[in-house]
Amino acid sequence: MTKTTRNSTAATEEAFHRHYAAIWGKERWHQSLYPALAEPTRYAALVNGYADIEDFWKAIDEAEIPRDELTELHCPSFRPNSQASSDTDMENAITNDLSVASGIVCFARTTTEMSPSCQPFPTPKAYGQHPAKLMTHWNLDAASALAASLLDIKPGDAVLDLCAAPGGKSVTLSQNLFPSHYAAHSDADTVSLGGYEATGRLVSNEANGRRQKRLAENLRDYIPPQLLKAGYVQCTNVDGTSASASALAAGKGGYEKVLVDAPCSSERHIIHAHLKARANGGSAPEMTNWRSGSSKRLAEIQTKLLMTALKAVKIGGRVIYATCSIENLENDGVVEKTLHEVAKERKKGGIKWDEELEGWAERTKYGWIVLPDHPRKGKWGPLYFAMIKRVGP
Repeated sequence: MTKTTRNSTAATEEAFHRHYAAIWGKERWHQSLYPALAEPTRYAALVNGYADIEDFWKAIDEAEIPRDELTELHCPSFRPNSQASSDTDMENAITNDLSVASGIVCFARTTTEMSPSCQPFPTPKAYGQHPAKLMTHWNLDAASALAASLLDIKPGDAVLDLCAAPGGKSVTLSQNLFPSHYAAHSDADTVSLGGYEATGRLVSNEANGRRQKRLAENLRDYIPPQLLKAGYVQCTNVDGTSASASALAAGKGGYEKVLVDAPCSSERHIIHAHLKARANGGSAPEMTNWRSGSSKRLAEIQTKLLMTALKAVKIGGRVIYATCSIENLENDGVVEKTLHEVAKERKKGGIKWDEELEGWAERTKYGWIVLPDHPRKGKWGPLYFAMIKRVGP
């Protein structure tokens, strides 16, 4: 690395720290949040309910991971709040009511002292004894499973995953959408729609052609083939920011639930790439190309995606907007701009909080954010999310 490159990288890194210290406070940024982001990402294992659970345990045993190191995670889910104030009759309202989700089985690793462990899970496998040879599990940051579980998917829902690649959230969504196709409910010799009538629909969309191809491959690896062949699960390639996004319509009435896991700054990825390159005497383009103004351009794209989601969701349906950014402009800023664009302001009152979610995340103006320096020391995230409910045309 030349002296010029080294000086340029150092200047960008300094600007990076200065920018996020201004957002999160110098003390928190330098003493807890940045060090937590710099640590290795902690992964959880989302068990694939469509594969035999014994196959998952076989993969764990083959990796010589003691079963007592695994702790099952319980993701909260949004549910309607019957005690909500009646004056929340705006066009798009934020809802924040919680209960424990069912259907999603996710494990994290802990140390012998029950502290969070960043030790990896084994690579997912497909064992021959399952007729469809589906993968055993998906390794992901548990915050990703949290975002999907918050939609409170029910069998029969029409669901859109607008920015779905690589597919982990779509796999998570499908677990609650088609529980009758779990391996535990299926005949060992025949995996078909017979006897287990599927209801509902999942559309997994990705605008980038290369990523959409990989998404389709992952869906085939994790979801029963009959659901794909019959069109209950579809993989589409539509730009969610363009006029052609209307092609994502779910028919009359639209979708009950929409997930927008928007492309974002991904600061944790930038930090990891930078530290890895620096350890090897080089520089990472992720850091050298970083500019504080990049968030403004991303926020424009994110706002368009969120507007598409609000047009696609039916009245009474819900949208989860999520990013893995810690930049306010891409999080609350996008939600605020979107609410202004539909000419309504968020109204407070009638909100019931649940300690279940507070164990994962901290409150922001319009939503929540999961950060790896959370006091509960789960080490998950970052992941921002906000729930928007459409209550009018």
